Amino acid sequence: MKNNLLSLLLFICCAMATQLISQRVWAQTASASMTVEQLNAIKAIKIANLDKDTYFKSGGFILDRYEERPAYVFAYSDGITRKIYLYKVFSAEDTKELGLLAIYKNEKTGAVKPFVIPGASADRKAWDAYIDDLKYVGEKEPGLMSTLTFVLSREMAGLLSGGAGKADEGSGKKKEEYNFCFAADALVTLADGSSKAIQDIAVNDVVMGYEAKTKTLAPTHVTRIDVHTGSFALAGVWVAPVQEITADTRTTLTAPTLLEATANHPVLTATGRKALGDIKAGEVVYRYDATTQGVVAYKVLRLAASVRSVGKVYNLVTGSGAYLVGETVVLDK
Repeated sequence: MKNNLLSLLLFICCAMATQLISQRVWAQTASASMTVEQLNAIKAIKIANLDKDTYFKSGGFILDRYEERPAYVFAYSDGITRKIYLYKVFSAEDTKELGLLAIYKNEKTGAVKPFVIPGASADRKAWDAYIDDLKYVGEKEPGLMSTLTFVLSREMAGLLSGGAGKADEGSGKKKEEYNFCFAADALVTLADGSSKAIQDIAVNDVVMGYEAKTKTLAPTHVTRIDVHTGSFALAGVWVAPVQEITADTRTTLTAPTLLEATANHPVLTATGRKALGDIKAGEVVYRYDATTQGVVAYKVLRLAASVRSVGKVYNLVTGSGAYLVGETVVLDK
């Protein structure tokens, strides 16, 4: 009787903490109403490595580790270590926040139990499904209710004190930061050296890739294409060959070449991976050279935080992790 009463109290506390945290978190962000179909789809997502996979896309959703936190770890007197991982869930199409994914893991048995916590404006059926999961699974997995209740209650306490929940605001993180993309007319270099607009690229197309280990160009397959619709500002950098800039005998120079993308899209620089918007004048990027069939160094001459705005953007995922846009080496996000 005492155990049943304790379980009921934990269940009530967990449900109340969930409702409060959803109202606080999703009131501060652009959010969308979660349906029960979306809840079930999110719950079915398999995460290969919970400790390393902190940001990824799957099945039309973006999962981003909540406040970039590591797992909550609980060492109980029964000798079993239990963990709770939290992810924010966004719609990949418009990057609106849908809810929170809490994943419970029993380190002894390896059992993993996902709980999709809807946003405050979610469909009632989605909330019913979450409560059903919470009660049914919580009764069958000792330690689950207490760990989940603690985590949600602690996050709620942080929100009420003005701590957690403001990390996005303090870091300047916006929903647009989940889109790493190019305009529809951005030219992708194909394996034969010709080019095609990124909007016309299809999965399994062979494009020119870049192998970081060997620092060479090689054909690679497109494994996925991300498309986002909305309003997106494109940043731009103008580059010119390093050799031309440093040579003092040149009488004519090649006109600077413009590369534009969302400010957060990563490109390859002489100092490694860097977001386009973080590149400074004088830094070096790499572009395709048809004569040598390799890459040559180009120096950034100037940059602009906003070149133009577009209504649709595209991103490729490739086998090599890098491809060429405007003949410039860019990296998978």
